[in-house]
Amino acid sequence: MLILQHMFVPLKISQKSLSAISPDLIQTLPAKLSGQQEIGELLVLMSQEPTFRKLAILGVPGSGKTTLMRYLTLIYASRKQRKLIHPEAPSYIPVLMYLRDVGKDILESPKLPLVDLINTWVQRLQTIEPLTPPSGWFAKKLKENQCLILLDGLDEIADETERRTVSQWVDFQMQEYPDLPFILTSRPLGYKHAKLQQPVTVLEVQPFTLAQVQTFIYSWYLETEVKSQDNDDLGVRDEAKLQADDLIKHIRDSAPLVAMAVNPLLLTMIATVHRRGSALPGKRVELYKEICQVLLEKRQRAKGLADKLTATQKQSVLQGLALELMVRKTRSFVLAEVEDLLRQRLRLVVKDEASPENFLKKMREESGLLVAKEEDVYEFVHLSFQEYLASVEIREANHEQILLEAFHDPEKLSWWSETSRLYAAQGDSSNIIQAAMECSTVESLALAFDCLEEGKSVTPSVRTDLEA
Repeated sequence: MLILQHMFVPLKISQKSLSAISPDLIQTLPAKLSGQQEIGELLVLMSQEPTFRKLAILGVPGSGKTTLMRYLTLIYASRKQRKLIHPEAPSYIPVLMYLRDVGKDILESPKLPLVDLINTWVQRLQTIEPLTPPSGWFAKKLKENQCLILLDGLDEIADETERRTVSQWVDFQMQEYPDLPFILTSRPLGYKHAKLQQPVTVLEVQPFTLAQVQTFIYSWYLETEVKSQDNDDLGVRDEAKLQADDLIKHIRDSAPLVAMAVNPLLLTMIATVHRRGSALPGKRVELYKEICQVLLEKRQRAKGLADKLTATQKQSVLQGLALELMVRKTRSFVLAEVEDLLRQRLRLVVKDEASPENFLKKMREESGLLVAKEEDVYEFVHLSFQEYLASVEIREANHEQILLEAFHDPEKLSWWSETSRLYAAQGDSSNIIQAAMECSTVESLALAFDCLEEGKSVTPSVRTDLEA
């Protein structure tokens, strides 16, 4: 487990109206930092301005909301807030509760007093030697406004009706303790349908800047190398810096990687794949594979969220959708255009009738792999994911002919070139390279060499012919 305070990069947070907050996993790189603040500055305002006592911090999947809440809890628990957060940070007793875990208690008793929930939550934190706060201790601290109530993950209560009930409970507690500081986190779409009715300041977590990306990578590599070698000397630090510099160069040289790196979760996955020895972007197919696994299942499992479909099943449906969009030479689609395709793919992976509309909604709200660019108009969060999933579908369904035919049309070749590279990285690339040589244009031969470099395997005679 990496040490959080060594890894944490202060997030930038801006005040926005709910309608202006994007739910997309990949956001544009912030051009300027005006109007953006760090959490320490907000905590100072919280102690000085009543309007900042109740905060709703919204952010896309992987933007660092939960990490921020854990960091605040750790720093306040160790009484280092003025050293590590802000020299004027107020003193609070942090109370972090995950709404997905305490939601059942609230649903069973919608008028459950905050103090009772806290006492129950604290006793659950340790199964061996459960913590037992002194009688009346939390009640006294709440009454004196000494606690900082951190409520994480409103969106992780999947049922919308139940989410609204929990939101109403939070409203009630804010009313009961008007001067007590509260911070609630959620994904934008999860909050939109169950927003708080009490006056709250709505804030949005901003994507990393390139400077923050660089800071994170240096910290991540140093902490990872120190932990793996159980040593922190100049040699270890030098090796960490060399690896970090290499990763930063790869990111700067690749527009898709830059787009992904501004999201802390995706940046962590990029760093993990890079450290394993998979060159970026040369073997970015491994990166996309790992990211899809994380977004489709591992994060759900880690947070204890149930799902009828496995990651493999969800990806199978998305693969068919991605290939269909590639064939149509488009990114955007509406439900009506792909409904039959989705229903057919869902029937192959689930026994019960599954709704294409619900599937698209879950892929947008939970995984973040799909976004809605406007009302009811969907697309993959980034073209590179559409291309990757299409390449996997072509490989699994033996549709290589689609890629081979693209060499007869320069416009088609341009559209399918990245999919061809990703396809080559998953298996034998001999036929692709052979077709490129037969086409014999500058563009096709450049693609052939890319496939040779990235390809998992190639027939020796085809390699010799291309090099000749």
